[in-house]
Amino acid sequence: MNNLRQYLPDNWGLVLSAFAAAYGVGILNLLALPFLISAVMSDLKLDAAQAGFLMSAEFIFTMLASLIVAPAMGRAPRRTLAIAGAIVVIAANIISASITDVYVLAAIRCIAGVGAGLCLACGNASVSSAKDPDQAAGQMNFLFVGLMAIVMIAYADAMGSGGLAGLYYAIAITNILMLVLIFFMPQKAIIHANAPHFQHGGNHKNLFSTTAICMMAAMFLFSMRDTMGWAFVEQVGVTVGYSGEELGRLFSLQSVIGLIGPLAAAVIGKRFGMSTPVIIGILTTGAVSLGYVLGESSKQMYTIAVMMISTTYFYALAYLTALAAQLDSEGRIAAASGAFLTLGIAVGPAFTGVLAEAGGFTLVGWGIVGVVLLTLLAALVPLAAVRQQKAPATPAASVA
Repeated sequence: MNNLRQYLPDNWGLVLSAFAAAYGVGILNLLALPFLISAVMSDLKLDAAQAGFLMSAEFIFTMLASLIVAPAMGRAPRRTLAIAGAIVVIAANIISASITDVYVLAAIRCIAGVGAGLCLACGNASVSSAKDPDQAAGQMNFLFVGLMAIVMIAYADAMGSGGLAGLYYAIAITNILMLVLIFFMPQKAIIHANAPHFQHGGNHKNLFSTTAICMMAAMFLFSMRDTMGWAFVEQVGVTVGYSGEELGRLFSLQSVIGLIGPLAAAVIGKRFGMSTPVIIGILTTGAVSLGYVLGESSKQMYTIAVMMISTTYFYALAYLTALAAQLDSEGRIAAASGAFLTLGIAVGPAFTGVLAEAGGFTLVGWGIVGVVLLTLLAALVPLAAVRQQKAPATPAASVA
């Protein structure tokens, strides 16, 4: 029982509220993205490019809002901002369900993006207030994968029965449930003197420092690589012989299996330091993306790769989130990194489209390899900074 207790949150309110704000509202539409694009194309008679642009606009505004408030996360009233953001998103989703004009819908979705950005910043910043940011990030991602397993089925049913309107109503209901949890969010940053990421008089890095910029770049590139493959995963699946219904079941199953990823991150923690898990996470997510993007010639390779998407993604995301949280105890870098995560979501599909038009999935594969290597290089800088933070504490501990 004691062994089990050590893997449970020290502060349930903090973990649940951070998860609800960042993932249950902030980037929930990432989970709904395949359904939203299909529903928009079907109900509003848009082509794939127009539907993609509509989704990208929302994510770009999420990024901008999150990035704007990130510098103030050390002193901002997080709970108040997150609640306000969630209410804006809920209202925007309900209004969106009754809109048929594309231009009006685009404007409403940009407003929804602003509200989501506030929630994303406050949720990610709250991870820095945990006694163990690594474990808290893993627990948040475990909850996110659990949410994914539920909504992938629920949103498919909502779209099937109510089209785009039904889908927006389903998303709004999810947001309302998350709003209840956001009320448990600490209003201000909590500094733990005995926390692994605490340093007296330090650990308040500037958002424009080399370390912070590289952390944000790593998060952007990591997310961009993910959506480069995710944008075409269904298309490749059809090519290898899966029907749409079979792909729906496959994606739902892989999200359930994906619980292994954040669970592993929470259990392993920092037993092997930060560098090894982060590097493994970046490389394995890249390998999985290559597996299903280049899987058009092998149904077996495609299937295995798809089954590993959530496991590797959420394992890596847990450590990258924890890494950003350790760099700044006020949560500003974590909040800004979350903003660049959404920018990667917006940019990835467009970049893949250009590569696919120029050289097919083979060129997309080479693009993924390049982005993975850039992600690794960018992550090395904040990893080195974390090692330097811990180095001065070691002699002091020895003397004591």
